[in-house]
Amino acid sequence: MELPAAGLSSPLPASLGLATKVAYAVESLPEIFFLFTKSDLKTILIPATIFACLSAPEVRLQRVLSSMWWTWLHLLQFCVSNQSLSPEEDALNKPWRPIPSGNISVATARNLRWILLPSCLLQSFVYGVPWQGLSLAIVFLAHNEWALGSHWVLRTLCNAWGYASFNAGAAAIVSSWPGHTLQARTVLSFCCNAAIILTTIHAQDFRDEVGDKRLGRMTLPIAFSQASRITIWVFLLSWSLGLSIFCATNYILAAAFCTLAMIVGARFYFWRDVEADQRSYLYYNVWLACAQVVHTPVVMALLRRS
Repeated sequence: MELPAAGLSSPLPASLGLATKVAYAVESLPEIFFLFTKSDLKTILIPATIFACLSAPEVRLQRVLSSMWWTWLHLLQFCVSNQSLSPEEDALNKPWRPIPSGNISVATARNLRWILLPSCLLQSFVYGVPWQGLSLAIVFLAHNEWALGSHWVLRTLCNAWGYASFNAGAAAIVSSWPGHTLQARTVLSFCCNAAIILTTIHAQDFRDEVGDKRLGRMTLPIAFSQASRITIWVFLLSWSLGLSIFCATNYILAAAFCTLAMIVGARFYFWRDVEADQRSYLYYNVWLACAQVVHTPVVMALLRRS
């Protein structure tokens, strides 16, 4: 047996070092994926799942889990695409995210983004929702790579399009079994949700004004600082009143829904620092969840019985 010459290193430590790095990378992937999507779980995954379950005439656990997986994987695709193109913004607004915290490089995130695109399209095809998956792929490209999300008009349209596609895909997966297609009432519901997003989603931009200004983005709160805070209040209350009337909600629930809208709108108008806007956005998501499900077939049926 021949020993390595003095001063020469054995290849074994280098191999062990590489194996350790690979093992660490694999072990940390779930945490990295979670941090990419953490901010949007409450705005996309949870509302889309609830909407899908309340839209289906029959709910099966396997379908719900499949719907959640489909929604989350597409959400991951969007988040990796978006965050890998604007790491400077996250360094200012959300330094705990994977790229600014140093858990993953921009180059690796970009590679992951292009791996996720065909992976999501393939999954959509397997789950029987190819058009919803293609719709999301296009709107992600439009919002991020084609930079349409930099101006408030196109940004709002992309958001509405994306939310509608998420809801349509999630609902179709939960409702999909032999002989069943989406009801016209369900299609009308996620069209209504798209309109709600179109008129109120600028609520998410108040908390990011500092970073958006430095990157030269023209969001609605930057373009119309005062008017945007008035309109969010007006639209929240208008939607609450309109949905309460349309869904024939009883007086107690209608009063609670409208009161919530008044509180959220008042917070956005009177409390304007970054921390207050972050908390107001959290309350907005509670309102949004209520607004997205109140007109679903299941909830409408329950309201008519009450």
